[in-house]
Amino acid sequence: MLKDFKNSIISTSILYTLLGLVLIIAPGKAIRWACFLIGAVTLWYGISRILAYRKSGMEYGQRFDMFIGVVLVVLGAFLLVSPRFIVSIIPAALGLYILVDSVAAIKRALDMKALGFEKWWGSFISALVLAVFGAVMVLNPFGTVEALIRFVGIGFVFDGVSTLVNTMLADKLYRG
Repeated sequence: MLKDFKNSIISTSILYTLLGLVLIIAPGKAIRWACFLIGAVTLWYGISRILAYRKSGMEYGQRFDMFIGVVLVVLGAFLLVSPRFIVSIIPAALGLYILVDSVAAIKRALDMKALGFEKWWGSFISALVLAVFGAVMVLNPFGTVEALIRFVGIGFVFDGVSTLVNTMLADKLYRG
């Protein structure tokens, strides 16, 4: 029983490490595969909702199934056809928000300077850094997502390797 548990932890640790390496080495492919899987499942679920509507005798109360089914089929097909676009929407939108917020923060820092605050420049510099960060997210959203995927991959590798090492050490202490 204990040996099966140890083997399960070791196997999981190796899988985490391999998944992390894939995310680090090929984040673009990992994103496309994730979009493909999500798109396929969404498309399948949309079709099943449409079929459920048709089987129900097309009653008035079931029309929502038809509506949801059509929306899901369109969304699923869009994810399958254009994964880069979908993936780029989120960081671009967040980048735009950060950019607008940083412009407001720059104005507040300049207001602080006009009011005579000595350390206004700290707020000004942090607002400029945020503006650059937001601009990068807007101008290169897919690169931003790839960097995030690599960061997640690093986390998986760290988790897998550290769990593997801790399991081996615990096994050595247990036997020793």
